[in-house]
Amino acid sequence: YFGHQVLLTGAGKKGFVLLFALLTVFALAACTPRQTLKLFMPGEYIDESLVRAFEKEHGVRVSIITFDSNESAIPQIEANSYDLIIPSDYAIEELAAKNLLQEMDYSRITTFSLSDLDEGLVQVLDELEEEGFDLLKYGVPYFWGNVGILYDTTKVQLSFLEEQGWHALKDTSYDIMFYDSSRDSFMIAFKALYEDTMSINSPTDAQILAAENWLKDAKGPKTSFLTDEVFDVMLDPAQFAMAVVYSGDGVYLMDENDKLGYFVPSQGTNVWVDAFVIPNSAVEVDLAYEFINYFLSYDVALENSIEIGYTSPRSDVIEAIIEDEIYDAEAYVITVSTKDEFFRYNETIKRKIEEAWVRVRAS
Repeated sequence: YFGHQVLLTGAGKKGFVLLFALLTVFALAACTPRQTLKLFMPGEYIDESLVRAFEKEHGVRVSIITFDSNESAIPQIEANSYDLIIPSDYAIEELAAKNLLQEMDYSRITTFSLSDLDEGLVQVLDELEEEGFDLLKYGVPYFWGNVGILYDTTKVQLSFLEEQGWHALKDTSYDIMFYDSSRDSFMIAFKALYEDTMSINSPTDAQILAAENWLKDAKGPKTSFLTDEVFDVMLDPAQFAMAVVYSGDGVYLMDENDKLGYFVPSQGTNVWVDAFVIPNSAVEVDLAYEFINYFLSYDVALENSIEIGYTSPRSDVIEAIIEDEIYDAEAYVITVSTKDEFFRYNETIKRKIEEAWVRVRAS
């Protein structure tokens, strides 16, 4: 080697051959692609250190592909192959209606039982089933929550929110942030105007118009429409007196800024559930169930919920987080009102609300 002659004896030749064979085996092993789980989910919604631990424990790779909204995710699900997906309830209903999902085999889920579900979550799932859609048939809950008002306690009094409810967002003397979502914004207007005398899933054209006008009236010189920017603008000092947020984001921000509070108006709100589902296109079905089992086991579910801030479906995890005062119960514990509703899949209503939202934003 490098101009020097190497003389191998018989024993040396055997040792060299053995070493070469071992190196070849290791090289081939290194080149062999690991089993990969393709996970399609919202961004910043899982503790990636736990994902790495799962990979190490099972000797596999998890490829996380993210989406910004359920609406943008559905066409991608129709066009691509994934092993596991985490969409919201109304998107799961749409995917099931389009025959894109496998039914969940609960006999393969060993770390979690439906008896572990929080009582409030069971209540809303039962109500959804009575309305005609059994979410548990296709999905296993991952996180759940509601929509509320995150407010700066140095600028807004709780008594004002209790008196005004969702109408507080129409007080244009305050700096107010609406979440830039047609679905959530129209839910707020419907609840403000009609409370429980109508369903957010079956508004008439006249009710959609009334909600559109309510939202137009709520737009003032200090009103903004943002999404994930809320994680910057509501840190201390908060740039908005009030912001429409999902409960889990409220939990995170209240932990970062002790001047914030979270309020859900008595007129009712949207309660949502994000769940693990397995599409018909899945290749690694066994691995998908392993991943579900891992993330729904008590210890991992607890650690994941603490890291992300969203409410676990497991009652024992919720109890542990509140008992240890990790998060304030004000936002972490989801209290379900009789006026609260799930969103349902309705393509016609969805289109009408999106068209009305374009007019609100342009007004």
